[in-house]
Amino acid sequence: MGSTVRMFALQWAKSNPDHSKGFKATVSWCTRFLERHSLVLRQKTRIAQKLPADLDGKVSLFHRYVIQQRKKHGYALSQIGNMDETPMNFDMVGNKTVNPKGAKTVLIKTTGHEKSRFTVVLACTADGAKLRPMIIFKRKTMPKIKFPVGVFVHVNEKGWMDEEGVKLWLDNVWSTSRT
Repeated sequence: MGSTVRMFALQWAKSNPDHSKGFKATVSWCTRFLERHSLVLRQKTRIAQKLPADLDGKVSLFHRYVIQQRKKHGYALSQIGNMDETPMNFDMVGNKTVNPKGAKTVLIKTTGHEKSRFTVVLACTADGAKLRPMIIFKRKTMPKIKFPVGVFVHVNEKGWMDEEGVKLWLDNVWSTSRT
């Protein structure tokens, strides 16, 4: 968060060169600025999910299984992959904000789209190759914008991976990375 304050200060300095000649938004400047204005960095808190107690054992069993299957079938490392999907919010609300000391309520401003989501599907192979990402938007029609080259885009009414999405991923991401 301190770096965000410094970034805003540098942007202000750039747009106000008459008032900020030679200004450098150093860490010590930021610290003094916050103290001068009785501001502190505040962090929102939440309880994280606990990992299972037998996690290490399960990971070891899985590793042994993969090694056994690789030996049995002669799979190359490039034929073993790990794919996962994760929801992303259009507005990624930060955990920290600058507030006056002693404030009872800490508000974080948003665009109002913090609950609007899309799904990102990422994958890599056991030899370290990264497969191109897949993005799934929650909508019925494809957005009419140009996406970066190397990203596969799909739409789904619910915005998540389903059977059709897996087939599309296999055909358009996994299969194309095998050539």
